[in-house]
Amino acid sequence: MSEPVSETLREIGPELDFGGQYTILSTFKEGRLYIASKAGKRLLLKTSDGSAKGLEQLKREYELSIGLSHPGLAYVFTYEEETPVGPCIVQEFVDGETLTDWVAHNPSKKERRRICAELLSVMAYLHRKGVIHNDLKPDNILIGRSSGSVKLIDFGFADDDTHVAKALGGTRQYAAPELIKDGRADARSDVYSIGIILRDIFSTGYGRIINRCLQNEPAKRYASAAELERAWKRRHLPLWVSLVAAVVITLGCLTYAFISTQKELSSLKEAESARTDALSAAKSEVDAWYDAEVPAFLDALSRATSRSEANAAWAAFAEKTASINTDLPARIPEDIRPALRDYVFQRYNDTFPALQDSLIQRMNELSK
Repeated sequence: MSEPVSETLREIGPELDFGGQYTILSTFKEGRLYIASKAGKRLLLKTSDGSAKGLEQLKREYELSIGLSHPGLAYVFTYEEETPVGPCIVQEFVDGETLTDWVAHNPSKKERRRICAELLSVMAYLHRKGVIHNDLKPDNILIGRSSGSVKLIDFGFADDDTHVAKALGGTRQYAAPELIKDGRADARSDVYSIGIILRDIFSTGYGRIINRCLQNEPAKRYASAAELERAWKRRHLPLWVSLVAAVVITLGCLTYAFISTQKELSSLKEAESARTDALSAAKSEVDAWYDAEVPAFLDALSRATSRSEANAAWAAFAEKTASINTDLPARIPEDIRPALRDYVFQRYNDTFPALQDSLIQRMNELSK
């Protein structure tokens, strides 16, 4: 994604309403990204180029994104096969400008430092999760127009760190030498790209950090964005403050061990219990939905008198499933969303193969 979602939009005329599901508002990036509306909420629909490889890459991007949750990432809701624009990832719409455009406004050094800290935070999170972005550049870093915060986008070339060979993700200007040379990449390749971005943001200063990021040999760079983030924080903490902070933290830990009361411990337990109860309630809602909708679908399938009626029953059930997958995680607390998404897709994977078999069997019966 080389363009921000709020730039270079091409309006496509009146809003296109598809059966009360998604209303397509505008399209851009060669017709592969769409701003849509559903139930009053603006969303971004990301599609592939239509090829088998493109579809596989889109699904891989979704698999990597769905387990991630960080303020610096656009929230991914679901992957849908049947939409007005075909198979797509449904994710949070971000109204922002690219890092390049943001820097062009000549923000203060303090604001530049804040943006860099946010970028390092989200990249450190990705690397701790074993995810390599593989296409870091200013066009993939948005600054929210209202929030003023970083949103890292476009995981089309991302992969996990169990893979060694990568494809060159995007602009060669921001790619590490080893990625250009033979397609080898790991977390240190992202660190190299971050170094160039830091150099773009700051005309002076931070030479030691930037130079280490830009070493030609990966082994001489920071091992990950998490290590780079720690170096960044140390850079902004005077030595005497570091020493005082270390003493204060040590004394604080010792004091806490002596003075923490049963009430405080109970409060922590209550908070954890509340999260557990909320997750349990959300899972029960998923179970109740499947317990009601699966028998209803099987009943409709058994009463179908033609293949078209059987197909209609399946389409209606699939639409309802997409709705529960999207709407339920969106309205529960942030800290239990990943666990609930795992449960939703577990139920989906446990249920759909048998239902598809039932559909195929019924279609065969109606063909006789």
